Amino acid sequence: MLRPVLAAVLLAAAAAPGVAQIALVEPAVPGVTFRNPVGVEIAPGQPDRLYVVEQGGGSAPSRIQTVVPGDAAPTVFLDVSDRAVAGGEAGLLGLAFHPDYATNGRLFISYTAPVPGVPVFVSRLSEVARSPADPLRADPSSERVILEVEQPADNHNGGTVRIGPDGLLYWSLGDGGGAGDPFENGQDPTTLLGTIVRIDIDDVPDGEAYGIPDDNPFAATDGPERDEIYAYGFRNPYKFSAQQSGLWVGDVGQNDWEEVNLVVSGGNYGWNEVEGPVCYRPRCDPAAYEPPVVFYDHGPLGGFSITGGYVVEVFDIALSLHYLYGDFVSGRLWGLPLGSDEPILLLDAVPTDDGGQRSPLISSIDPGIAGNEILLTDYGGTIYRVVSAGSAGETGPRTGPALAVAGPSPFRDATAVRVEGPGTVRVSVVDVRGREVAVLHEGPAPGRLAVDGRALAPGAYAVVARGEAGTTVRWVVRAR
Repeated sequence: MLRPVLAAVLLAAAAAPGVAQIALVEPAVPGVTFRNPVGVEIAPGQPDRLYVVEQGGGSAPSRIQTVVPGDAAPTVFLDVSDRAVAGGEAGLLGLAFHPDYATNGRLFISYTAPVPGVPVFVSRLSEVARSPADPLRADPSSERVILEVEQPADNHNGGTVRIGPDGLLYWSLGDGGGAGDPFENGQDPTTLLGTIVRIDIDDVPDGEAYGIPDDNPFAATDGPERDEIYAYGFRNPYKFSAQQSGLWVGDVGQNDWEEVNLVVSGGNYGWNEVEGPVCYRPRCDPAAYEPPVVFYDHGPLGGFSITGGYVVEVFDIALSLHYLYGDFVSGRLWGLPLGSDEPILLLDAVPTDDGGQRSPLISSIDPGIAGNEILLTDYGGTIYRVVSAGSAGETGPRTGPALAVAGPSPFRDATAVRVEGPGTVRVSVVDVRGREVAVLHEGPAPGRLAVDGRALAPGAYAVVARGEAGTTVRWVVRAR
């Protein structure tokens, strides 16, 4: 099932001990259900509040509702039903808050919109402002369209929006729809279809809707390739995460394979030449494209439509340093420990009101309140919270050495961490593929400890402190 791309160097201490095959879940907002939910976000400055994205379709509105667990009912934050086209794979698909949302009130949405007089629609990326009169509502009249991309068919719309740790906005777009990429967009970097877009929403030239980062792969070329592209060759990158640990993209497959890609700048992920680990077209060369980290087939142990998740980067819950992903059709939820090539089957059913079980329609996997909750969105209407990932309630904290970033991040030549705690401590630097690239210290806790960046390639790194009581991890970024 897996290609062993992640080297087993984070060691067993980086994976939660005793994690069982099945997780336990409970409703995150008891008594409250939603209509066609496709994601949950937390706004900066509001750590206890959930913002639930409802896709729309049929009589269901395309809107965002907000709720605090314990509330009797959610309230409408933003409704775009009057400007969206919804149904099937279309509708309101993405939400991201600006990192400074608490002070500037900026948020970004992605939805499909009609084109008057034309039987197609566009994928639209827009900025919306928080209402000055009500901090729990957005102002729909404030919408500013940033980017639109015409869709030749009504499926494969991607639609996730994320603000990365670099402060840039990432947006996913599918190949334009139709079976097998009939429009030949996957391998065409002159279109934004089938790509991950990366743009600057803060440093915007006069008269433009957005800026182009200088280090985008095609930004410095004179060719016809689109400067907004960060990576391409995707079929339908419906869900992805942009984190310190990397850009993790779940790409929905065609006939046989579902896959997860750990995406690099300028990477070509092969669609429609390859699907998963093998050729989709005859006589292709899979080695010519970036390989997937995880892939599973459409057999009885897999599924038919992957929902990409995220890496749990906090270190006080049992699934820390696991990449979580699921399947919309089979209802399975897996966790892949970083540094391992063996995923763990965490869940394949949720409880019903009559005491039975059913497979959830997993439409999103998101960090929840305070960042140390795991939320599972069931398209049927319920937001679940993972309450256990072990046979004996293995969710509790595991205390390792006190570790904090004490220098700049991102950094270039050097940064620092502070390590405190009893006993012997081993401090190392590990890259996102699980390879230990430097040992910084072994012995009594050193206090302040320098991290030399001159030997590190640009990217995200985990600083791992292992002590007698456990392991602690903090992320740093080596800038270009």
